[in-house]
Amino acid sequence: MTNDALTFSRPVHVHEVPATGRHFNIATSESEREAVARQLGLPGIAELSARLVVSPFRKDGLAVAGTVHARLTQTCVVSAEDFENTVEAPVEIRFSPDGQDPNADFDLAELNDPDAEDPPDLLTGGEIDLGAIIAEFLALALDPYPRKPGISFEGPAEDADLSPFAALNALKNKDQ
Repeated sequence: MTNDALTFSRPVHVHEVPATGRHFNIATSESEREAVARQLGLPGIAELSARLVVSPFRKDGLAVAGTVHARLTQTCVVSAEDFENTVEAPVEIRFSPDGQDPNADFDLAELNDPDAEDPPDLLTGGEIDLGAIIAEFLALALDPYPRKPGISFEGPAEDADLSPFAALNALKNKDQ
């Protein structure tokens, strides 16, 4: 875990969650937003908050559901200009002591049904970190190729004179 990830940490232990679940309205400080922006390679995050419900899952696991909201700055892949963007990311994840370690190797052949429900993630130490979950789901919701509104990519015009064969033909005609 990076130092940045540790600066935005909201640990929740299994024993802190009642059977009816526990609601969290998480707001972030400027230093936490800066840490998440560095972690995600963003120019900046002006606003980052989450409304989450943590509830028991099976005997000794936890389930997290809710929404992450962010107002952030991204860099356009076409114009290289920074622009403001708003992201709403749904959160739904489960943790269990007998869950799958997300860092473990897996066999692609075991993925028979791509529409099947994901197995729970591995719960270690009886604790989850809502800060890490918020950063992860924000990262998943980001467009990997962000474009500033109104900007589109215009490729070179289709012109026969731009063809490499046209250049060769011009050299051939020049010699004759």
